Amino acid sequence: MKINKVEGAVKPLVVNEVEVREAMVKDLIQAERISGKAQAYEFLSGVISQCCKFDGQAQPPEEVQRLGMTDFLELTEALGLNGQAISPDTSSTSSGKESSENPVS
Repeated sequence: MKINKVEGAVKPLVVNEVEVREAMVKDLIQAERISGKAQAYEFLSGVISQCCKFDGQAQPPEEVQRLGMTDFLELTEALGLNGQAISPDTSSTSSGKESSENPVS
């Protein structure tokens, strides 16, 4: 199989340096408000836009979404998100299953 890489219709966001600060709960809440989601790539873009400066400037989530995949995933790891966000819904499912399997009499 031969693969030919071509330029996309949208130019990628290219930066020389990214400053990353530790994410706080307020950043997660703001990212959720911006994206309307508690997980997924839109949410991660929101967290990155809240916690990172690209060549000294903040960027909105729409610009963060123009990062190359490798850079995006590296930033999620640097923020401790490891490519996926934890939603209150998904983090409580295991405890909900445990309580339904062992009902209190």
